[in-house]
This record gives sequence, structure tokens and C-alpha cells, in this order.
Amino acid sequence: MRDFAATAVVYAVFVSAIAGCAPGSDEPDLPRTVKPSDESTRLAAIDAPGRQGVGNEGAIPALIERLGDESAMVRAHAAHALGQIGPAAKPAAEALAKVVFDDDPVVRREAIKAYRNIRPGPEVSIPLFSRLFEQADPEVRIHVMDAMAEQGKAVVPPLIRALGQKKAAYWACLVLAEIGPDAEAAVPALVKLMQSDKRPEVQCEAIIALAAIGPKAAPAVPMLIGALDDKDDQDGLLRGPAVFALGAIGPKAKPAEARLKELADNKDCPPFLQTLSGWALARINPDDEQLVRKVVPKLVEAMKSPEPRLRAAAARALLSLDPDPEILRPVMKKAMEDASPEALDDILDALAGLGEQAVPRLIEALKAEEARPRAAAIIARIGPPAKAAVPALIDALRDKNAETRNEVLFALAAIGPDAKAAVPALTEALNDPDMNVRYSACYALGKIGPDALPAKAELQKSLASADEFLSAASAWALAQIHPECPETAPKSVPVLIKALAELDALTRLHAAQSLRRLGPLAKDAVGALNKALKDDDKAVRDMAAEALKAIGQ
Repeated sequence: MRDFAATAVVYAVFVSAIAGCAPGSDEPDLPRTVKPSDESTRLAAIDAPGRQGVGNEGAIPALIERLGDESAMVRAHAAHALGQIGPAAKPAAEALAKVVFDDDPVVRREAIKAYRNIRPGPEVSIPLFSRLFEQADPEVRIHVMDAMAEQGKAVVPPLIRALGQKKAAYWACLVLAEIGPDAEAAVPALVKLMQSDKRPEVQCEAIIALAAIGPKAAPAVPMLIGALDDKDDQDGLLRGPAVFALGAIGPKAKPAEARLKELADNKDCPPFLQTLSGWALARINPDDEQLVRKVVPKLVEAMKSPEPRLRAAAARALLSLDPDPEILRPVMKKAMEDASPEALDDILDALAGLGEQAVPRLIEALKAEEARPRAAAIIARIGPPAKAAVPALIDALRDKNAETRNEVLFALAAIGPDAKAAVPALTEALNDPDMNVRYSACYALGKIGPDALPAKAELQKSLASADEFLSAASAWALAQIHPECPETAPKSVPVLIKALAELDALTRLHAAQSLRRLGPLAKDAVGALNKALKDDDKAVRDMAAEALKAIGQ
């Protein structure tokens, strides 16, 4: 879903706070605590099954009862707990349907989130979401949009109705854009909205929704061509999205070709509009290699723009052309060589933002020595969706440059368990001549987790290293890979205890986290963990408390 950043962050922080505010021990059994008068007791009783989540279906009837509590906080906690239980809490759907219209906005948001987790089915949720969608509360709408987009094609009819409502039209366009090609049925309504609603922000989002629908939005081409002739649109607010939509529609937008050529050749047009028009022409004529060669350098140059949205659009546009590597590689190489550090980071961010879509090109880039470190850095930012790059990353570990090998190891670590095919190569890297590469190999093996068990013997050797950081990194990795091993724990625990006293807070945090994974096998660390409860860093204090609980203290 589109990044509704500020609200989402505030909401996430709030949820984290209410999920962790109840006492952690002596939690009352919810079914037995039917109607206690003390609110904190009720909250503790509710949070216990919420933390246990899936498999705690026996608490559902009592949680449904709590949805009617006089305390808004209790109602919010009850909704949150039901959401944590997940689909098994479907019997609570009817009660939650009432609570989503609660007077308290926090309760409403928790109830909507619970609905998303429970997934009661479109026959129940769509009528409810349609009613909620019409509410004026922007924060409620944001969560409803997320939930509706997840329903896909099934919610398109109510969204089409919402396009006819002045207050809801803008938000409906946003959801339709997230649904994409499955929202084909909304194309006539989006065209009608462009003709009837002259608010620029609404028209812009309607065009973006058509672009997301792609080739299936071909009936909108005449209207989009008309948007290109809007003489009042000097800043390109509508022309830019219209050009993008025509390019997204592709060959079916052939009637727009002449007008797009005019824009691409017009020196009085904003540069971004010229570049975007060239891209749209290349999309409409995908077999015209000369046109592709002409537009690729311009798109790469646009990726260095200080404007984030233009960078992201240029990156998406570039990959959508699918240019031959022989065309793309030299241009990208030059762009990265010429870019300032800030612009280079922007290019990497833009490419990483494409996620899985960028991976085939990044695999190609890994084959070129000069592009390898940057390609690995982008893959690291993409993370697990880049798992298809694992074989190419394994090959890249043979690079003669230690810094490049380091970047490749971080990419494998970011992919995590799906990089298990790299375990033999990572085990070999534990003996790399460069010490930083050894550290990174430990990190990558730990991030892969239990599937890295074949590396255990070599990690145990590194555990005895005179290099304190390598020893600590090996102990951390072993705790992720085989925490229940009674042979390794006696060697790992002393190393992790020592790491709890390191100056670097992140090292202390990882040490405490590893001790938590070892559980009762880390009983010798109780004293050090008790000291860590007074650590200057709150994350370290919290993790130390969790470790003590896992040990049984």
C-alpha cells in the first residue's frame, strides 16, 4: 500500500505501547476474570491471550464480552487481542462490526486492524468497509484503504460508487491504484470522474489509478490525450501523470503518439515532461531499439534528480522498458561514476524501491565487476524479495576485492533464510584473509538461521578466536542457528557475557538477544543480565529483561 507515513508511524507506536503496557507476570486467566472492577486487571487479562495469539481460541468469548466494556482502553485492548489470535477469531466478527463505529478513534482503529487480521470474508467485510469509507475521520480512512486494497477485485464495485461521492472520490482513487489491473471495471467511472470533478488533486489521483490499471485502461486514452492539451496546467500536474498513464497503457495508446512526440521535442516543456514523453513513446513502440537507446540515458539522468518522486518514477520507467543490458550497463556505470554521494544514494534508494521488479537487472549487474558492489548494496536494501539473486551473489563472493565481498555478504544476510544455498560459500568465508569479511560471514550465517547448521563446526572454531569481535559474532551466529545445543552454550555464554559490557550499544543488544535465544542454557549470564537492566540504552534493558525471563528468572 502507498506510504501514509505520519499516521502509520504514530499508529504503530501507539499499538506497540498498548500491547506492552500490561504486567508481564501473574497474568489473570481471562475466562475466570469475567468482570473485575480494576481496569489494570482487566487489561492484564486481555493482553495475556493477545500476546499468545494463534492457538488461544478459548479466550474469544470473554474477549467479545470485553468489546462492550465501559472503558475505551479495555475495548481497544480486546480488539487488539482478537486481531492477534487471527482468523480463528471469526466468531467475533459481528461484535467487531459494532465496535468499528465506536465513539473512540483508538478503538475504531484497533477494531479495523483486527478485522484485517481475522479476514472474515468479503461478504462480511465489504459492506462494513464501504460504510466506514464514507466517514470523515482521515485516520480511519487510511486503515480502511489498506484493508479494502487487500480484498482486491471484490471491493471494486463499492469503490466505483465511492467515486461518485465528493468526500470519498480522492480516497477511492488511491485504493483503486493499489488494486491495479484487477480494477479494470472502474475505468469508465474514473473517466467520468475526470470530466465531472475539476479538483486537480482528484484528477491527478484518477489518472494515477488508470496508470496502475495499465493496458486494461485503454478506453481512457482519448481522455488522457485531452489532458495533454490542458493549457492551464503549466506545472505539469496533470500532463505528467497523463503521459505516465499513456506509457503504462503501452501499444494500445498509439493514438497519443503524435502528441507525445510534440512534448518530447518541445524545449519549452519542463525537462521531466520531455523525458517522460520519450519514455511513453518507447513503451508504445517497444520494438523500436533506436527510440529505447535515445530515452535510456535521459531516464538514468532523471534518477539523479533532487526530487524523490521523479527519481522513483524514472527508476520504474527505466525498468518497465526492459532495455538490453548492453544498452543499460554503460549508461548506469557512467551515471554512478558521475553522481555525488547524495545522488548515488538516491539512485540506490530509487532502484531498491522497485523491489522484486529490479532483481533481474541487478543479477545482470552482478556480472560486471565495476557494478558489483552497488548491485549488492541495492539487493541488500530489497531484502528477502531478492532471493532469486542468491546464485549470482554466491558467484560474486569470488570477487578479489574485500569490500565487494563484504557488500555481497550483507546482501545474503538481508535475504535471510532464503539464502541457505549460500551456506557452503559462507562457511568458506569464515576463513577469508580479510577479518571484516569473516565478521560479515558470521552475520550472514546467523541471519540465515537454523538452515546454516552445516556451518556450526567452523563457527565453533571462530568462537575460540583471539579476535574478540569475531568470537562475539560467532557466538551470536551460533545462538541463531542452534540455540538448544548443550555443547556450544558453555563456550558461547562467556563470550556473550563479555559482549554485554562492550561500548557499542548494538553489540550489547545482540549479546542480550542471543542469551535470550539460549534460554536456560544461559543461566550463568543472570548476573550480567541483571546489570544490563540498568543499561543506558532502553532496547538493551528491554532485551535483558526478556533474556532473564527466557532463562527462567
